[in-house]
Amino acid sequence: MDIMTGVDILDGEIKKKLSTKNIYKIFNNFITPLITEEERAFLYELEDFLLKEIEPKLDYSKEVYDLFPILGKKNYMQRLNKFGDMEHYGMRYELLLAMATTIMDPELDLARVVSGLIFTNPIFQHGSTDRAQEILAETISGRKVGCICITERTQGSDAVNMKTTVQDNNDHLVFNGEKVYTTNGPVADYFIAYGVSDVTNPRGTMYQGIIERDFKGLETHRLGINSVPRVEIGQTIFSNVKVPKENIIGGRGQGYKNLFTGLVAERDTIIGSSLGIGWLTAITSLIYTNNRQQFGKPIFNNQGVSFPITKLFTELMSATVLGLTTGIEYRKLLKYPDQKFVKYNAAFSSGTKFLTSNLAHRIAYETQHICGGIAFTDNLRVDKALEVSKVQEVIGGSRNIQLFLVSRTLKDMMSIL
Repeated sequence: MDIMTGVDILDGEIKKKLSTKNIYKIFNNFITPLITEEERAFLYELEDFLLKEIEPKLDYSKEVYDLFPILGKKNYMQRLNKFGDMEHYGMRYELLLAMATTIMDPELDLARVVSGLIFTNPIFQHGSTDRAQEILAETISGRKVGCICITERTQGSDAVNMKTTVQDNNDHLVFNGEKVYTTNGPVADYFIAYGVSDVTNPRGTMYQGIIERDFKGLETHRLGINSVPRVEIGQTIFSNVKVPKENIIGGRGQGYKNLFTGLVAERDTIIGSSLGIGWLTAITSLIYTNNRQQFGKPIFNNQGVSFPITKLFTELMSATVLGLTTGIEYRKLLKYPDQKFVKYNAAFSSGTKFLTSNLAHRIAYETQHICGGIAFTDNLRVDKALEVSKVQEVIGGSRNIQLFLVSRTLKDMMSIL
């Protein structure tokens, strides 16, 4: 699908200053004191790869999916779970991957996160069959595209009481139902889908299975979401889709547990992507306003410009420290899986996701008004980042759902009195 692009009106000298390489330089000065020596080495190697291998092939008039195999060459589709001979992995590495990739191309990272992490993490955790491992390898390589099917037309925030049904026929399951807002769905090769055998008892009867594109009865359609024209988000329909038992990674009731234990990882990687949008747009505003002359001086010299930018950087630094802390907390979640800590980690990741995704949207929005008309065009990545930030505030749970999860934990605290 071709996407319309406009004429270039950005001053040539300012355009040179706004190179991704320069944005990375400033980003690194802020992030380096917050990460370990090993994490720094990973980040610098990743940025060098993105500049050499991804940026020359970027075409904002084309969809992002042709870039997946390039990321897959160096195991950059995800870094949460160990795969192959990779040395650097874990949530903090995934956060760095999300930030750096988003700075390069926010839409690419949105699609990558879903295929590379949100789709693969359940298979890493629960997919022990040979077929599941084959699917994992194909998706991590970027040769195939993954999608996850949770949300339904009438079941948005309430992911538990889904209407998609599953019938267990011993050697296979049969899925019937509809899922919507399935990121990558219209182009996906593989779908992790959830359904229940008894809609009155979803927790006890939820299944989780991998559905393949060539399974009879699978149908996908694209939704009209203008915010991310290079990423396909769709409707996925299951009409008596037979799924062999080797593709089932969560049996009756286990699907529910698998679904909710995986949400922390999903929220955490979205935190990284949101921080990437914050850094991309904040640094763009800093470089642009220091080079754009108005009334004979850089517009950054006006306090009405420099103070708002400074405020945004102050908030972004604090949010980045908090975001990187989610990487440490996720490690603890794997080490201490007791219910109290699971609830705490869910609330911590929800609160941080709320804060960072909301901040990313605000920074992108304010950058447009600080920089003026040029930031509304495709000459800068600001408007693109703003549109992706709108999507990131909703995926993984909308703002009020994140606050609900935190408030529920706060209420639980009263039980200690």
